[in-house]
Amino acid sequence: MFYEGNVLTNFRGAHSITDEVNDMVSKSGVRDGFCIVSVPHTTAALIITSFWDPRGLDDLMDDIDRNIPTRVSYLHQDSPYDASGHVKSALIGNKQTLMIKNGKLVFGHSQGLVLLEFDGPRTRSFTVQAVESELWMRECSIYTEFMGMHDITEEIIKAVTESGVLRGVCHISMLHSTAGLLVTEKSASACEDIMEDIERIVPTRVDFKHRETASDAGGHVKTSITSSQVTLIVSDGAPVLGSKQAVVFAEFDGPRRRSYVIGVAKS
Repeated sequence: MFYEGNVLTNFRGAHSITDEVNDMVSKSGVRDGFCIVSVPHTTAALIITSFWDPRGLDDLMDDIDRNIPTRVSYLHQDSPYDASGHVKSALIGNKQTLMIKNGKLVFGHSQGLVLLEFDGPRTRSFTVQAVESELWMRECSIYTEFMGMHDITEEIIKAVTESGVLRGVCHISMLHSTAGLLVTEKSASACEDIMEDIERIVPTRVDFKHRETASDAGGHVKTSITSSQVTLIVSDGAPVLGSKQAVVFAEFDGPRRRSYVIGVAKS
């Protein structure tokens, strides 16, 4: 089932579309499967993050602007905000894939879909495709270390094997707003380098507007600009990864017990 929605954005606004997408999934009648949400614009983005505290979304927009400042030296110059918006949209992304189970999106309790406006204000559209598919699912848990990089590849391989699916799709969903999922080099030293650079881009510091803790506030931003969803092809009963690739659970806060869900569907 295909649906289209609209939202009137504010300049540099962050707008939750979670309720609208949930309603569309409910109307679709799809019980199990996948939901693909897309924002068909070049100066906006779509993320999965916590949207309960607007101060956390302000932190996110502040850090995006700090790393990608609006400037007058862009080659593309409809306007400086339009030009920087293209860069922000391309790097952060404008599509998300989620699992549907029992007619509902598979979210953690603090997660939601947020449309980021880098230009505006204007009316933005978003599209939703709900796809029915028999979905084998398992929830897993992991106890993390502070700012730890935890390889969960073997758990994913085991789950695909147990599902019995020979050809199809494996989707992994992380259920928190201060951690991420990455497909990256499997070596521990490479993972440490990646975490070090993520910390350089979004330093853990005391001047965040969302002030539960510095690592929690920074974790919300880090999660928003990395990823919480990974989709892999399944072929010959195994997830398709390069020989040096791994799926890594990145802890941006912690240490704590975390959850993630593995879903496997036939093609």
